[in-house]
Amino acid sequence: MKKILFISHEASLSGAPILALNLLKRLKKEKEDYTIDVLLIRGGELYEDFAKISNQIVVAHYHLQSFSFLKRNLKRVESIVFKKKPETQQDKIDKITTILLQNKYDLVYGNTMESLIWTLPFYRKNIPTIVAIHELSFGIESTYPKEFVLENISNVTKIIAGSKAVGDNLVAKYGADPKKINVVHSFVDSVLILQKDKESLRQELGIKNNELIIGIASSQELRKGTDMIPLLVQKIKQKTDLPFKFINLGGTSKSPAVRCAKIDAEKLEVDDVLLFIDHNKFPNDYINLFDVFLLMSREDPFPLVMLTAAKLKKPIIAFEKSGGAVEFLENGYGILAPYLDLDKMADNVVNLLKNNELRKKYGENIHRRLEEDYSDEKLTLNIFNLIDELV
Repeated sequence: MKKILFISHEASLSGAPILALNLLKRLKKEKEDYTIDVLLIRGGELYEDFAKISNQIVVAHYHLQSFSFLKRNLKRVESIVFKKKPETQQDKIDKITTILLQNKYDLVYGNTMESLIWTLPFYRKNIPTIVAIHELSFGIESTYPKEFVLENISNVTKIIAGSKAVGDNLVAKYGADPKKINVVHSFVDSVLILQKDKESLRQELGIKNNELIIGIASSQELRKGTDMIPLLVQKIKQKTDLPFKFINLGGTSKSPAVRCAKIDAEKLEVDDVLLFIDHNKFPNDYINLFDVFLLMSREDPFPLVMLTAAKLKKPIIAFEKSGGAVEFLENGYGILAPYLDLDKMADNVVNLLKNNELRKKYGENIHRRLEEDYSDEKLTLNIFNLIDELV
């Protein structure tokens, strides 16, 4: 029996944890000779899902986690709770990893750049480590000082880069060893679950049958470009008389970014066509409604939601120079607008709104690309082969 420790930065309903959970479910199903323990740096909505598929689960920052699941599963769940706050983050890392090292793991797999610092104590003990990095420069340097990355990016056995853009950036900017890097793109489950049909959801949202729907699904932050949406919607409205609604799915109505966007929408007189939907457990239902799917990101390694849109055969528009979306959409599989050129993006949107056949063509093309080059079976097999090589 081989023992693997899997580290996730959190258990939120966002791209990297969802991807991690999908990977672990498949690993548990296909590799019966592996025992999986999970270390969550922070908890989140998917905590119970992680706990169900793990042999033991540890949450480093327990004050951020509900205890409900723990109370029901005391025999299966190991918790490390500090009565007194450690002096530093490094103290916490040292205490937790010292305990975990006693489990004599055959491999440690860290998901996202944030897990790198947690894998170092295992690497120093000659335990093979894999760190899956999904971030580009903004994400990396929001987590660590550049000096830390330069010093430690080589202190891993293997790096899984979430896109070619991520791998190239690690080598060019942080001096990562190209021989340690394997590019394995993100993937979505082969079967997407939809809770509500289009018609009932349209009625629920008050969207008329003749109104076309443009949308995004994203956390609401500067890097994701969500601040530009009201201005983009104004430009679309100025360029066409076609009836449409724009759905901004993500964040919460309490977040400053959403509140600010709502004020902008009122001042730009587009609040009648711009709908804000809070982040929820059923984003696929809303993406399924879209006639056109947008990625507004300034920088995004390889957004999982883009793959969901492709799975649902949605035409996709993104910005050039924005990261992994470019390698997915280039060569005519999607539309790439010049970086932050809202006028051009609005033109692209209007062109698709006017042409149902063109929307269908882009949707079919990107779905075919997803099935042929980015299937979950193919990509998980790449990861499993890498794990098998090291354990």
